[in-house]
Amino acid sequence: MAATPPRPSPRDLAGRIDPARRVTPVDYTAVPRPGSAEPQNTPEKAPAPSTPSGPLPRRSPSGPLPRRRARTIELPRRAPSAPSEALVTLDADDPRPVPRPLRIDDGEIRVVGIQTLEREQVVLTVADPEDAWSADAGASDHFLRGPLVVQVRRVDNAVIGAFSRAYALSVRPTEVERSLAIAEDAAGRSARGGRGTRHPTSRRELLERMEQAGFVVRAGSTHGRVTHPEHPGLFVPFASTPSDRRFTRHAVAQIRRVFGIDLRR
Repeated sequence: MAATPPRPSPRDLAGRIDPARRVTPVDYTAVPRPGSAEPQNTPEKAPAPSTPSGPLPRRSPSGPLPRRRARTIELPRRAPSAPSEALVTLDADDPRPVPRPLRIDDGEIRVVGIQTLEREQVVLTVADPEDAWSADAGASDHFLRGPLVVQVRRVDNAVIGAFSRAYALSVRPTEVERSLAIAEDAAGRSARGGRGTRHPTSRRELLERMEQAGFVVRAGSTHGRVTHPEHPGLFVPFASTPSDRRFTRHAVAQIRRVFGIDLRR
């Protein structure tokens, strides 16, 4: 049988820390165990802090956190519809009042890829484009003629952009609404034919309606020019010897886009 080691003397234990002092005491009364009753000899707790609206809730060290208010996220709203007085420059069947004339303000025009921009070139591009398309969900229209593309805002019929042909075609969406065809179709020939239709059916009838509306037609070798005294600076080219059977309908759409005057009846 092994001999029992002698007990250390106080001199041997001098300088050592009692192992009991290294243990952190646990307050088992802070969180009562499930199903157990509250101890009888529980020390008196300090009064809970209070506010003018009432006492603050007491939380235990491991108790559940208070519920936070759910965050509200504002969902994207649909864009508002166009105002009742908004202009659809290319829809000749628009039942709203007569549209406004073309407005050109140099301070509102965004120019990209154009060195010099002349007012007459802008008007001619809008009046007689080679191609046109809608953009910005129908908020504006682009008119292309030669090296220039002009952007017109529908709400007030104002020119807001002038771009080079290469730049405008490079940023044009793949699927666009070909507005030029819509304008020509909207100004199409009436099924009844003859005098009294919505659109003039001959060059003479077109000239009569233009004269009644106050237009001035200046003849030229190949193309004349249609102007109006109340809208200086605006004009529409007028073919001296038109060969297209859609000439009168095309002229009505041009005048409506530039001058805001509808010659239909």
